[in-house]
Amino acid sequence: MPRLRRRHCFFLCSILTVFFLFTYFLLYTGMTSRRPPEYVMPLPKMDPEFFGVGLPQVTEKPKPRATVFIPQLHVKTLPQPVVTLNMTEAEAEANFFRYLENKDVRCNNDVRLGHPHDGGWNVCLSPPFSLIRPCVVMSFGIGRDWQFDDSVSKIYGCKVLAYDPSILEMNSKRSNLIEFKRIGIGPRNEQNTAGWELRTLGTLIRDEGLEGKIINYLKIDIEYSEWEVLKSIYRENALRNVQQLGFEMHSRELFRVSQIDMPTTKEDFVRMYDILRPLEEKFNFRKFNYRRNPFGNYKSNITGKSRSCCYELHYLNMNFVNASEHVIFHERDSKLFH
Repeated sequence: MPRLRRRHCFFLCSILTVFFLFTYFLLYTGMTSRRPPEYVMPLPKMDPEFFGVGLPQVTEKPKPRATVFIPQLHVKTLPQPVVTLNMTEAEAEANFFRYLENKDVRCNNDVRLGHPHDGGWNVCLSPPFSLIRPCVVMSFGIGRDWQFDDSVSKIYGCKVLAYDPSILEMNSKRSNLIEFKRIGIGPRNEQNTAGWELRTLGTLIRDEGLEGKIINYLKIDIEYSEWEVLKSIYRENALRNVQQLGFEMHSRELFRVSQIDMPTTKEDFVRMYDILRPLEEKFNFRKFNYRRNPFGNYKSNITGKSRSCCYELHYLNMNFVNASEHVIFHERDSKLFH
């Protein structure tokens, strides 16, 4: 009897165990089959201004901007007027003045320093000719007009070496930046018949310790003596470190007393043309501006046209120009050059 009870108890426990396991299985499978999809908690709303605060920032590299080429100088590549003895007097005169008034370069930043008329000089301030300290200017022929020298020293801080043997009462210092010497520029080192001390440009460059250094502007206004001086400058190759050149050319009419005195002939036009041409052909200077002096106007005996004995001519030394950075070339004339 006790053994029978034990069997009954064991059997009953087994049945209960199976029942519980089966019930658990049914309940578990039922719950998993009815489980809703995964629930993803939304991110809290944040002010964009504070988004990512405290996290490592990823900075995008700015895309490089395309470089826009802005030419500083426009250069005309056209044949220039010529003046030869084979021409008639009228043709030689016409071509000579056409040559004087021909501009081969347009400077984007062409300014006049000093008086807008007589006493001022044109300067190209476009790169690479900008006047930046320590800039040096050599100025020959002052008279009593210091407008250009004062302007270039006060505005741009350039050192000005000024020369004029005709000024007797002038001190050696006009200002802290303008140094004056009672010496003139000439075709040779000498004392002329007027008792003036003259030196060639090459000699003065050596005396001033400027050999191998940049001379930013060379100004010459010496009343008809420029022709022989230019020839000596060529012989000395004294322009190689000169960036800009401004000078006034004069014809024989400068000395006229009446309409029939000393007229310029065809031979004179050819001679003056032949002296000017090496500036361009040999030394690579190009004219960027000119000014006809109205105080030198006269009526031509050859053509009857109104001419002037005096022209300011302004040149750039193109040996200082990097064509890929500064220049655009033009194969035709346009309003840019007028």
